[in-house]
Amino acid sequence: MINVHKEYHQAFLLEPTKLSRIVDAIHERLEDHEGTMQHDTFEVFLTGNQREEMTTLSQVLALDNSRKHKIMRLIVTCSAGSRTAPRPEHEVQVDFARMQPNSSGGSSQVVAIGVRSDAAGWATRALSEVEEQVERTWLHHVRPVVALVGLLVVALLLLASRFVSFEPIMSATWWLNASDLDRVQSMLAQQRTLTDDELREISTRQLRNIVAAHRGSRQSQGTQASRTLFLVVPLLVVVLCTAILLLTCYPRKVFLWGDEVERYASTVQRRKAKWSIIAGVTVVGVSSSFFFEGLSAWLPR
Repeated sequence: MINVHKEYHQAFLLEPTKLSRIVDAIHERLEDHEGTMQHDTFEVFLTGNQREEMTTLSQVLALDNSRKHKIMRLIVTCSAGSRTAPRPEHEVQVDFARMQPNSSGGSSQVVAIGVRSDAAGWATRALSEVEEQVERTWLHHVRPVVALVGLLVVALLLLASRFVSFEPIMSATWWLNASDLDRVQSMLAQQRTLTDDELREISTRQLRNIVAAHRGSRQSQGTQASRTLFLVVPLLVVVLCTAILLLTCYPRKVFLWGDEVERYASTVQRRKAKWSIIAGVTVVGVSSSFFFEGLSAWLPR
């Protein structure tokens, strides 16, 4: 007995037409074995640890697939065998949303195809044709998800940069600018002890610089707050929309019949709306930042 098995770590969207084509492709291959009887089994796993077993595709597609009874996994098993055989000699199984344990101790969702037969050549050919039909259900989420993760990282870094200062801290001991240092250097160049008047002059320069620095800091607080507001608010909106997109708008599995049709349409609309908000907020935020910087350059300080 030959067993051929293959797994795919792919998000998928399974709708009635694609499911019918998969079942038809399996039936066509099973018909290669003349004088056998075909038998179909559909195992449906629903929320709440419910499981139903059916024998026709129409029964599966008639399920409500409602929020309380949502389809979480579907196993399609089609077999063929002679009347006298104790078990089918040829079998093809497609498992959508099977949970596969991984090396980290958790589990991941896969789509698995298994073919069992006495004929090795037939098993390989059946796997290839079924695989071709299954691949048409793939959802290509890699690029948008990677873009969203990158956008989220950049937005969080920009947010952090508004609240963490990387500027060097001015020494609180000396508080002397370039001209003050030149003056002190000229005093020390005479190789003598500084007089009381010279020491008072240096102290006066230090105090003058401290007052000027703090006065300038108070004057710039309003401007800095406005700049931060123009940047932080759009960034928070981008972070929120990105998180919603990653968590709710790119599902790993979609069984698109019953009530799921309306739910998935709502998901697609929400996805488009969130991307539009991100694009709009980014454009407005960048434009406002440039406008504010340009306006600040012309305003008197």
